[in-house]
Amino acid sequence: MPEQDDLIRNLQRSALFQDVDPAEVERLIAAGQWRTVEQGRYVYRQGESDCRFHIIADGEAELTMDVDGGDQFLVSRIGPGGHFGETALLTNSTHSIDVRALTALSLLCFDAEAFNHELLANQVIQRRLCIGLARRLRVSYHDHAGALAKSRYPRRSSEHNLDPTFFSGPTSTAGAARGMAAGQPPESTIARQIMAAAKKFSSSLAPVLITGESGTGRRMAAYEIHRASAHGAGPYFEVDVRDFDSAQLEMELFGNERESFAFSLIDRLGVFERSQEGTVVLYNAELLEPDFQRELAGIIKRGFFTKVAGDVRIPLRSRIILICNDTPRMEDGHNRLLPTLYALVANRHFRMAPLRAHRRDIPRLIQYYLQRYSLQYGKTVTRVDDRTLGTFMNYDWPGNLAEMASVLQRAVILGRSNEALSNQVLLGMPKTEGKWEFNLLRLRAVRSFVTSRFYPLLPKALVGLCFALVLVALVFGPAAPEKNIGLTLSWVVGWPLMIFSFFFLARTWCSVCGLSVPGWLAQSVFKPERPTPAFIRRYSGWIMAGLCTLLFWIEITWNAYQSPRLTAAIITAITLGALVFSIFFKRRVWCRYLCPLGAINAIFSMPSTLELRANSHMCMNRCTDHVCYTGNDTSPGCPMFRHPFLVDNNRDCILCGQCIKNCRLDSIHLNLRLAPQELWNMQAPRLEDSILVIVLAAVFFPFAVNLKYPGLVAGWAATGNGFGLPLSPVPVSSIFFFGCILIYLGGAALLSQIMARLTGNSWKATASIIGYGMIPLVLSAFMAAHLEIFVGGLGLLPANILDLAGSGGNYGAPRIMSPDAAFVLQAITVAGGLIAALYASHRIIKRLLIARRYSLKMFAVPAFCLCLYAVVSLRLV
Repeated sequence: MPEQDDLIRNLQRSALFQDVDPAEVERLIAAGQWRTVEQGRYVYRQGESDCRFHIIADGEAELTMDVDGGDQFLVSRIGPGGHFGETALLTNSTHSIDVRALTALSLLCFDAEAFNHELLANQVIQRRLCIGLARRLRVSYHDHAGALAKSRYPRRSSEHNLDPTFFSGPTSTAGAARGMAAGQPPESTIARQIMAAAKKFSSSLAPVLITGESGTGRRMAAYEIHRASAHGAGPYFEVDVRDFDSAQLEMELFGNERESFAFSLIDRLGVFERSQEGTVVLYNAELLEPDFQRELAGIIKRGFFTKVAGDVRIPLRSRIILICNDTPRMEDGHNRLLPTLYALVANRHFRMAPLRAHRRDIPRLIQYYLQRYSLQYGKTVTRVDDRTLGTFMNYDWPGNLAEMASVLQRAVILGRSNEALSNQVLLGMPKTEGKWEFNLLRLRAVRSFVTSRFYPLLPKALVGLCFALVLVALVFGPAAPEKNIGLTLSWVVGWPLMIFSFFFLARTWCSVCGLSVPGWLAQSVFKPERPTPAFIRRYSGWIMAGLCTLLFWIEITWNAYQSPRLTAAIITAITLGALVFSIFFKRRVWCRYLCPLGAINAIFSMPSTLELRANSHMCMNRCTDHVCYTGNDTSPGCPMFRHPFLVDNNRDCILCGQCIKNCRLDSIHLNLRLAPQELWNMQAPRLEDSILVIVLAAVFFPFAVNLKYPGLVAGWAATGNGFGLPLSPVPVSSIFFFGCILIYLGGAALLSQIMARLTGNSWKATASIIGYGMIPLVLSAFMAAHLEIFVGGLGLLPANILDLAGSGGNYGAPRIMSPDAAFVLQAITVAGGLIAALYASHRIIKRLLIARRYSLKMFAVPAFCLCLYAVVSLRLV
């Protein structure tokens, strides 16, 4: 034990006496009484009325709390300079915690009179006591109250949604043992699984791994393993890895060393300390960062851990249970357990079987949930009809118990008492509708419109008629660009509106495209049955990219925007292509595999707010005819050769609504969405798509230059390029056009090489997906440029109409929006596209990572390129 002079010097340096005059400190110390407490002894116990204030001069104390049921939980540890006991003195009540000496303690004690008349009389000490008490309450209550509450009872979740009554009789853990002793096998496979897990791992406190699909009862198994173990009476904690980032998770599990300016000198305890002689469950453990997995594996091997910012070794006296989705191990460690951690639990791995693997439990589960929700909602719904029961037995239940509970809860709410449930049961919440999506087909007006026999035939016929009139005006109308209504409708009104529609309506334009009307009419006559040639299917991405580049080259180089005849030729060429392929091949081969306009639509529709998706589980497990894709004698199949359950992006779906009309299971959803996840979750990204995105980004530059500085390239060519050698504008414009494309492709190749090295991926895999992240920004740039075309040229339309009427139009009409207002909208559009592109690229880079940890430094180069493109495009529009 240190000498008393050393103890006094320790107290003089304590946080409580800081800023107090040294002479006053000596006087106060003299007013107290010294006390020593042996290691392991209690200073006082919870409920005692030892009304003294204690300051630790030397040693370390442990503060614990008893709760109902006889369990004891660690609240904190405090060391030299720390104090305790003021709460009982200030409230004139008994102590609410136990204080035990972890080491031999030297305490300076003050009775109630000395505390009130000596310590509290000093304003500095009074203020520090108040602050220390507030901090202690914040740390102890806020950080631990919720944890203490859930330490006895595991957090409720979609997986832990069965009450103990479901396991009553022979299916409870104890009842099962009695039932088996009497020769009665357990009725529930779920109960058998959980009992098997509890029995298998009860004899050891080594870490356990539980895997399975979401909703299979993994948390129930973890809790029963805990209850059957030697730690069954100890605390039980569940920590969902998704709720914390890596740094927060370390703080949550390991705690934090006392802060340098902590008046009460209380350490912030982590879950591992609070759960001593208990169990800690790490839910979604496959999402642990690789570095944290290595650290956790080391802790399990060593048997001790240290707090954040601390170096004191604390024994690990908790059982750890890891809960993961299926396939918990992968060498790269991305969203999986690393081999170093998996090796520690590989021999203690228990997998919960999905509900579809034990269908005989379904009737009993139905009865359980009907009783539960009938009681909850004051109804008497006891059964489902035979047809619905058959549907339940045939359904694969991808969401397992959680999905069944949700389905039957909804059915009981909609059902009537004393009636069997039938059509109230709505199976299969598709993955595509959830937090970020809303199924528009729930709205009766939308469903009626999409399923009407007039959609898309009537809009297509009207648009086809408009195109015919535009074509006539282009061929036979005035040669002056501003006076030709066909040119105005094509480039000033039609093309900008189509660009705008990509963001809001995805590829709907293709379903009503007037250019396909001749081919559609031809197919009704010829009824071709030839399949698409294999060569076209294989290389369609490259063919469409090439035709799209050719189309822009013709438009920009020969300035089709000012040439009625060239515009008519472009429209005619695309129409003829659709007509020829519609005569010889079934469905819409041209639209799916060849059309250059379709290529633009396909790329720019991907970040749209609208999507069509199918509940793939219903399609694969309940559908028997797949008429949505194949069609039948009375209804055609998908014109784009895509089965709805295979659609994971907007690229190949034209939203014609044919599958919605054909599907009798209501499996198809037309979702309004906030996050276009396909940009980073594309199942099969294509290199040709990424290259087309880069080409479109490059094409924007000559397009915008010609738009903002008309005649610049022609004038540059006529002056001889500074060398006195006049050239034709076409070669110069072509060099400028293809030069931009080559520069952009070279830059994209270099960026892909850099990101491939940073992420540890191949160049091709990186180049195939990295272009998708640029789509929102490129689309926003085109939208901004065409906004100026639209608002600046829309005044030509009434003048053209008056000319046709013989009244003479006013071609000097003002803009419909001032340049400043238009620029604000353009800036907002480009900024929104930049934000979306930055986020999409960030998610793509995280997806590409194999063996390395994600860092914002990896994102620096693509972020710089995107920001630079945004600035340049905004400058040009």
